[in-house]
Amino acid sequence: MKRKFKMEKLKKYVSPILLIAAAMIWGFAFSAQKAAEKVPPLTIGAARSLFAAVFLIFVVIIFDKAFNTGRRLFSKEKKIDLTRVEIIGGVICGSVLALASFFQQFGINGGTDAGKASFITALYVVLVPIYALALKKRAPINVWLSMPFAVVVFYFLCITESFSIVPSDIFVLICALIFPIHILVIDKFSPMCDGIRMSMVQFFAAAIINAVLAFIFESPIRYGEIGNAIFPILFLGIGSSGIAYTCQIIGQRGTNPAAASILMSLESVFGVVGSALFLSEQMSAREYIGCIVVFLAVILSQLDLNSIFKTKKQN
Repeated sequence: MKRKFKMEKLKKYVSPILLIAAAMIWGFAFSAQKAAEKVPPLTIGAARSLFAAVFLIFVVIIFDKAFNTGRRLFSKEKKIDLTRVEIIGGVICGSVLALASFFQQFGINGGTDAGKASFITALYVVLVPIYALALKKRAPINVWLSMPFAVVVFYFLCITESFSIVPSDIFVLICALIFPIHILVIDKFSPMCDGIRMSMVQFFAAAIINAVLAFIFESPIRYGEIGNAIFPILFLGIGSSGIAYTCQIIGQRGTNPAAASILMSLESVFGVVGSALFLSEQMSAREYIGCIVVFLAVILSQLDLNSIFKTKKQN
């Protein structure tokens, strides 16, 4: 009993740390994307997805042995132990992720600062409940209250003094519009399968899609540029995709979903910190205002106002 209490107490502290670690890796990944901006976006997508998929193969093998799941990824009886749901869910997720990542990298390659890109991308946290309406899931009032904040954010971050929109910011915004679809697809399939296995399939699918499109639209592949950016690409693949996703999977097991979303939204804050530390990027006053507003929008979208009001009435 005492041991169980200690494990629960440990989980209480470890879970938030893992989610913050995931947010930190994702935030710093924007600097890695900027450092690799000379490499075409589809080529980066193929390389980072392949590295992530290979890394997750080892993660799956280790998890199967460590937690005695009763499954083995490679066995004599079954060549590759994957369920139909893991394959279908992974392929759909990989397709959506490949599209979202392309627009994000294309925008960063086009001139959007790493810090700004991280905050524009963070708008997906506000948009997820909105998209959920398509699945007949009602969004709480706080989500609708957060939408004006999102509009203000886009103005401060993306509209210049001459009231013109920088095209590269639009591509990053498109990425933010696509990411909620990815999250909802995961929400649909992950309860029915092993999330890490599905993620592995996801990255293999994303790697294949990006590689095929890269050979069509970005040929000839400039391998010299890939070699020059190998360390940022490795960080994007193993760190941003492989390690961060694993931290998210483990961390969310011991954390309330709303609290987990808020913790992971710190990705945008780490994005600005990373751009300042690694790229020496500086943002204007209006852009800092936008950063503050988007963080408020993210928090507001996750608050349970009904519970707060009920508690006040009871008191």
